[in-house]
Amino acid sequence: MSAAVDYAVFSVLLFSGLGALHSQMVARIAGGVFSFALNKHWSFDAKSTGAVIIESRRFLLLYGFSYVLALGLLYTFMEWGSLSAYPAKILADIACFVVNFLVMKRYVFSGRDGFTARLRRLLSGEPN
Repeated sequence: MSAAVDYAVFSVLLFSGLGALHSQMVARIAGGVFSFALNKHWSFDAKSTGAVIIESRRFLLLYGFSYVLALGLLYTFMEWGSLSAYPAKILADIACFVVNFLVMKRYVFSGRDGFTARLRRLLSGEPN
């Protein structure tokens, strides 16, 4: 569903005359916001409200990486692969989907303590 939001925004912006790279930039943000909410509550059933800060921070870290990856792949597929905007976007999105799903499952919504909680325990002498 987040891919559908992303693709719809991309299509509307591209059709409106915005370039493919700029359309991708806006579409990835729209899809990312939708993705966080959808994945937290549906895909990974992470209902804990106390972990939302940790999950948000992890998601933003992943999202920043994914954002750069998506733009880089779109540019590469269009400029070096000579693909048009839509096939390039589909290939870039498939690659990002696989990376994002694996990282969200194993890191973002894993339920493990965050870095700061681990650091606090280490500094206080509590077992890890």
